[in-house]
Amino acid sequence: MSILHNPYKGDFDHAPEVDKKGRFRDRFFYVGDIYVLPYDETEKKKTYFPCILYGIGMFAATVLQGMVNQASSRTLWVVLPYIIQFLPVLFFLLGIVEYIGATPRMTKPQYDKGIGRMHFCAAALIVLTVISAVSDIVYLIIRRGQYDMTKEVIYLLLHIPVILVAFFFGRYYNKKFSGIAVESNK
Repeated sequence: MSILHNPYKGDFDHAPEVDKKGRFRDRFFYVGDIYVLPYDETEKKKTYFPCILYGIGMFAATVLQGMVNQASSRTLWVVLPYIIQFLPVLFFLLGIVEYIGATPRMTKPQYDKGIGRMHFCAAALIVLTVISAVSDIVYLIIRRGQYDMTKEVIYLLLHIPVILVAFFFGRYYNKKFSGIAVESNK
């Protein structure tokens, strides 16, 4: 039993072949499932711009949230969940790049690195933003009256746009990508 988990085990196969110089080489090819978008390449190109807007929106909302200089920003257990929010946002942007480079007929690795990554990262961003908001609420309860209430409430309210942008991407995902058909290639 291997310690490492390979989600693409069995999706690739190989066959020996002889090259021009008479040497044996292994030729690898994909034999796994194919993910087919419910539209053609021109319709796929129309989905790039909204995905990019959602990615920029998530990034901008997260940066805007950090622009508030509240007292709780000097506490590690409040600021750490905020900083971790950038990870799914950056991976979401990487997913957009992978999606743009893919065809409407995607292999499982292409799907996972593109559309699947964007969907997972939007959900992860919502969870991390809620954790960040809860940690700030705990800070407000523990340190009653030892901070500027206006800045703390503004920081707390700026969690809402981050959640909303990720939530609306989830709705866009359900509208545009839920009709993906999986063809067995085996």
